Amino acid sequence: MRADGPHRRLTHGLRKATCRRLAEAGCTPHQIMAISGHKSLAEVTHYTVAAGRRDLAAQAMLALGRK
Repeated sequence: MRADGPHRRLTHGLRKATCRRLAEAGCTPHQIMAISGHKSLAEVTHYTVAAGRRDLAAQAMLALGRK
């Protein structure tokens, strides 16, 4: 089987989705690394940055509404 075959893409997608959902649930990058097996914060950040942006945007809109 090739390294980029369907099985590898499926497992990669599941791993990415899991990282995103853990980030959305409020898990720290180190907690996510412990579950996903990533070796560096950069790898985890690559998959969780969108979840962080969404939360930051929501917080910013709440702050704007308080002024």
